[in-house]
Amino acid sequence: MQIQQMRYVLAAAEKKSFSAAAKALFLSQPSLSQQILHLEKELGVPLFVRHSKSVTLTEAGEQFVSSARRILNEVDQLSENMKKYSVLEAGTLRVGMLWIAGYLRLPRVITDYHRLFPGIRYQLHVEGSNTLLAMLDSRQINAAFVIGSDTISAREEYDCHKLMDDYYVAVMSREHPLAGRPLLSISDLDGKDILMPAKESAFRRDIEQVFSDHHIVPNVICETSQSDIVMQLASQNLAVGFSSRSIAEKLLTPECCIVPLEVRLSRPIYYVTLRELMDVPAVRSFTEFVCTYHF
Repeated sequence: MQIQQMRYVLAAAEKKSFSAAAKALFLSQPSLSQQILHLEKELGVPLFVRHSKSVTLTEAGEQFVSSARRILNEVDQLSENMKKYSVLEAGTLRVGMLWIAGYLRLPRVITDYHRLFPGIRYQLHVEGSNTLLAMLDSRQINAAFVIGSDTISAREEYDCHKLMDDYYVAVMSREHPLAGRPLLSISDLDGKDILMPAKESAFRRDIEQVFSDHHIVPNVICETSQSDIVMQLASQNLAVGFSSRSIAEKLLTPECCIVPLEVRLSRPIYYVTLRELMDVPAVRSFTEFVCTYHF
């Protein structure tokens, strides 16, 4: 049984004539009659009593028309609902955001997109980069803004776009003995009190590798990736902290200073989604919007 056959039966029942129904449907009368006959053979019961110039429904035909009308109404409603998804009047975007998203003004991407497509709903998840990528891999989210690397952009299953580039710097009190250096070498931190990024931070692995390569053992007094806490503790001369240059400049206070690291540790921000999700209208549209956004 085909949806179109149901429409033929409803038209014939309304017009009480195969020829009139065929004309209304822009079909030939033999074609419509044949389709209805095929349907009756499939069902094993006649739906119409054929008269010389008209048709009337059988009892089975009346039951068929009643059910078909309800089914077609639901099909039309389903089609209309699906159309809303295709034209971005409905749908849900599940997006992962970094803890530092506010400092990078990433939330405004969501608000600007929402102005264009107010029918789209959002589920935002705020986590570290590693957690967000794991959530993307398990399909818990559709896309994520993360601190990226060459390994992320090299993964074939990802549709990956670099949004901005940055690098890490040291932050410390102006009273700290290392504050006057034009560049801070890693060896300068040997035995010094430092604020270590949290274990789930994408930067944690990088800085640990640098310390290991230079055989440096600093004294970790705190582990946190909360940029405001890092800046406050550093400004009180408790330890040397680390931050991206862009965030450090936004949070800089008169008591604190920024010292570039001799070893350049890149911190690019990427937008990542799965290539398989690009067939979803909302994901495809949002991805295109992000990739052309002026940060």
